[in-house]
Amino acid sequence: MLCACPGSHVLAQDNSGDTLTTPFKKGRWLSGLGGHFSSNTLRLESEEGLISSNSYGLEIFTGTFVRDRWFLGFNVLAGSSEGAGLVERRSETLLIGPSVSHYFMKEPYGSLYVSLLPGYIRIREEGSVTNETDSYVQLAEGPGFSARIRLGYAYVISRRIVLDVGVGTNLSWLDLNYQSEIEAINRKESIFSNATFFSFGFNVMLDEFFF
Repeated sequence: MLCACPGSHVLAQDNSGDTLTTPFKKGRWLSGLGGHFSSNTLRLESEEGLISSNSYGLEIFTGTFVRDRWFLGFNVLAGSSEGAGLVERRSETLLIGPSVSHYFMKEPYGSLYVSLLPGYIRIREEGSVTNETDSYVQLAEGPGFSARIRLGYAYVISRRIVLDVGVGTNLSWLDLNYQSEIEAINRKESIFSNATFFSFGFNVMLDEFFF
């Protein structure tokens, strides 16, 4: 004998999918502002002293959930870094590209997530090199391809505000043109770069895109 209890229909809905439990629902929009930073220190056995570098940047993004807990977005990142040691340098980077993220948990309060951002990157760097007798300036500029991978946690407040923290790595393949005060001609070099970073963000979730 079947029992048509009032709560049986609700229970069936809860088991049918993520939509009633997760805030990361299909069709919702997520937009936000974030930042990242990293710091590294190296010591070379052949040289005295340390080589240190610090980098930081800002990120703006927007996108939509194409499925429950699957996010597709567009990101713009601008960053800057400074290094001290054998070479004093300052660089600026711009990264533009699409991103895809997957949120693992179905809980209403938040979820672990992983994201991938492949895109176009451009870098401009100015360095000051000092040897025993002289000091000269070297410039480098050029485009490339970058892949940004991040693992983080997104905490949801009132199903609208999302705070997140994460850790990730940037893999970049660059074609840079170098100019130097002591070189008569320019030279071009292909460079691979790998950097680890920590990130944080403040995001807003909407049912529609600002309408």
